[in-house]
Amino acid sequence: MKQLEQRVTRDELQTQLLLFQEDIQSKVTDKSEQIRLIKIGVAVMALLTAFMVGRRSGKKNRSIIEIFSDK
Repeated sequence: MKQLEQRVTRDELQTQLLLFQEDIQSKVTDKSEQIRLIKIGVAVMALLTAFMVGRRSGKKNRSIIEIFSDK
């Protein structure tokens, strides 16, 4: 069997690496927008939860002691 030697040129390698980098960058950009939206949603839910918990604790029944003085 005869082996054929095919050399990879610098330009071919550089072209393939640039294509790979562009592909990865587009995927990262898509995911970063999704992650940003998830972070915003979590922050809104945390604020709403804190608001509702604070509001509920303000409505707890507390004993009120009234002192009357006869003058």
